Amino acid sequence: MKLNKFDIGAEIISILTRGMYPDPRDAVREYIQNGIDAGAENIQVKVRLDSVVVQDDGVGMDYATLRKAVRLGISDKNPKNNVGFMGIGIYSAFHLCEKMTIHTRKKDANPLRLIMDFKSMKEHLDIQKELRFSEKITSEQLTDLQTLLEQYINLTNDDELSLEEFPHEGTWIELVGLDPILYDYLIDFDSISSYLQEVVPLHFENEENFKWGPYIESEINRICEDYNAGFQTVNLKLRVNNKSADLYRPYKNSDFHNNEPQAPVFQLLKRNRIFLGVAWGCLNSARKRISEKEKRGFLLKKQGFAIGRRDDLARFFGRSNTYFDRYIGEVVLVNPEILPNGARNDLEVSIYKTIFDDVMANNVSKKYNKLASKFQEENMAEEKLNQAIKDLTKINEDYTPFEENTDTLTELIKSIDVLEKKIRLSKLAENKKQEARMVKEQADELRKAIKERFDILINKQKQKKINQQETQNNVTVNLNQINVNNLNIPESESLLELLENIDIEIDEGLIPFFTIIDEKFIQALSENAAHYKQLLEELKTDFLNQRTA
Repeated sequence: MKLNKFDIGAEIISILTRGMYPDPRDAVREYIQNGIDAGAENIQVKVRLDSVVVQDDGVGMDYATLRKAVRLGISDKNPKNNVGFMGIGIYSAFHLCEKMTIHTRKKDANPLRLIMDFKSMKEHLDIQKELRFSEKITSEQLTDLQTLLEQYINLTNDDELSLEEFPHEGTWIELVGLDPILYDYLIDFDSISSYLQEVVPLHFENEENFKWGPYIESEINRICEDYNAGFQTVNLKLRVNNKSADLYRPYKNSDFHNNEPQAPVFQLLKRNRIFLGVAWGCLNSARKRISEKEKRGFLLKKQGFAIGRRDDLARFFGRSNTYFDRYIGEVVLVNPEILPNGARNDLEVSIYKTIFDDVMANNVSKKYNKLASKFQEENMAEEKLNQAIKDLTKINEDYTPFEENTDTLTELIKSIDVLEKKIRLSKLAENKKQEARMVKEQADELRKAIKERFDILINKQKQKKINQQETQNNVTVNLNQINVNNLNIPESESLLELLENIDIEIDEGLIPFFTIIDEKFIQALSENAAHYKQLLEELKTDFLNQRTA
């Protein structure tokens, strides 16, 4: 079957670009990517009024290269060496602006200019669409893609422009007449800078802002050099109206608990002799998720450009994402055989993607999960150690060598036993084990001191009981020698006589006192003389019984 240009309708350009670049910031990414593919080391993005400019210091394009750039779905770029190889990216701003102008110049050559009139293209397609809806034209009368592009794309010849019109080596792209609805995505400095920091292969910030940034970058470069693979980075400056900044990868110390990211851990993505790339990850310094949701986990990148979203790789780390969310990291692919799909939200299906999935599931995720689990155990053990130190300090403050209460000493010893159980030596990190041993030694010493004091008090109590028992035994023996029934105490006629009969000596000065007691109490209670004697006998009996008790 033979096809001709009329078999490809012009509407295909709208369908492709809208589907592949739904976010207006994607267009900016595409033109940055083209600059990097051209070897640019420095790129500037300027957003002002209703225009966007992307300028790079790459090698620029000659007439033949620029002419081929307008082809749709065809590219001379080697997919093994370049991220942009679909031949569509140059049209990524189709829905974003009314006109795109490209100025470019190679070294020792005249500049060239390419103009794409997107506004006229879209108006042409809209008119056709209305005519079709009203059935005023048939499908055979629709404009084909070739005719549309030829009509609204203009490319200068080699000698049309002078160096004065564009003296810079490299490429300058300007998008004008931005769609007001989409313009808001670009005029927000924080929004576009955050996007570009995620998706563009930028350098890492310095140690002051991200402690491990320079080290991670140098280590990735070293690993890639070991496997003869390239790792691209670019200097990017963003200016939105009057606000400008040099952009870096988005990672900062403040993303981590206490501004303290743990040292990065690297993992090769390798199966036998096939090297795909390298992963790096910094774990949070507490058993918590990274506070900023957009930075949690690992971002997949090919040659520094993001593929998909961070949470796309969470599937390799288990259902809960518990450990995944505690990391900030990247999975950087540099193998030329592994390619992103057209939408750059996943990898193209291939044997290399199969290897990638296997390595992620069985090597990368397992390593990072294991490290996070180990840190969690060590962190929990360290928290318990710190609590044990506080408890031991409190017990030491509460204890006094002069404590007289054995119950208090018993409670202190129990508290020491409890705090020692909190110290899990085997779970602690190596640098904490010596501290834990010292705490245990101090706890043992304090326990011994308290136990000695306890033993002293117990021995005192035992000796006191022994002394009391001996005294009681002696009294019992002495009393047992007295036979109350054989005392033969005579009957008394008065209280004074009773006291004399039971051998209680009364000082002469107290005789009046006991006489008054006898008269006012004992005799007063007596009903008659016989009752009086009975009361005296009862006093005698009570006294003798009390003496022998």
